[in-house]
Amino acid sequence: MKTIAPSILNANNLQLGQEIEQAVRAGIHRFHIDIMDGHFVPNLSYGPQLVSDFKAAYPAVTAEIHLMVDELSLIEKFAAAGADLIEFHYEAAPEQVDHWLDYLHGQHVQAGLVLNPETPVAVVQKFLPKLDQILLMTVHPGFGGQSFLPESLKRLQELRQLVGPDFPVEVDGGINDQTGRKASAAGANVFVAGSYIFGGKSIAEQVKQLQQAL
Repeated sequence: MKTIAPSILNANNLQLGQEIEQAVRAGIHRFHIDIMDGHFVPNLSYGPQLVSDFKAAYPAVTAEIHLMVDELSLIEKFAAAGADLIEFHYEAAPEQVDHWLDYLHGQHVQAGLVLNPETPVAVVQKFLPKLDQILLMTVHPGFGGQSFLPESLKRLQELRQLVGPDFPVEVDGGINDQTGRKASAAGANVFVAGSYIFGGKSIAEQVKQLQQAL
C-alpha cells in the first residue's frame, strides 16, 4: 500500500482551503504539514491553529505534522491541536527521543522520527518498538522545491532492510513521478510531494500521475 501525503507548504496560502479540498476530492487521505521555527531550519511556517482548523474541517483526513524545530516541547501544542501523527527530528535532541515517543503514545498520537540526509539510518534501531513511522529526508530540510538527493536511494534500501517489509517508511524532498518511482523501488511506501502536487495546472491530475508512477 503506497500513500501520498501532499505537503501544504507548497500550496498557495491565499487559496489553501480550496487546494486542500481539490486534493481530498482527488483521493488524498493524508496531508503533510511542515512546522518550521526559524532556528532548526531558517524558514518559518505554520502554528497549532492551522492544525486545529484543518481537523475541524476534515476530521477523517490524517494530519501528519513534521516538526522542524529545536524546542521539542512544541509537540505538546500540536498534539493538543488534534494532530494524528507527529514526527520530529532525531537531530534536534537525540537524548529526548524516548521521552517524546512515550509522550505521544500517552496522548494517543502516532509517533514518527525524522532523519536528515547525513544521519545514519541505524540510529532508529533502538527506537523501533515505539515508532509508527520513519521519515527519511531526501533533501536538506527547510525549504520546498529542492531536488531529490540520489544517495537517498541507498539509505532507503538500508532502512528497509532494518525495519522489515511492511513498516511505514516515508520520503520527503524532491518527490515527483520519476523520483517517487525510484524511491518506491528502494523501499519507501509513504511519499511527501509538495511542488509536484500543488505546482502543476491540475492538482487532481498531478495526484493521478503520481499514483500511477508508484
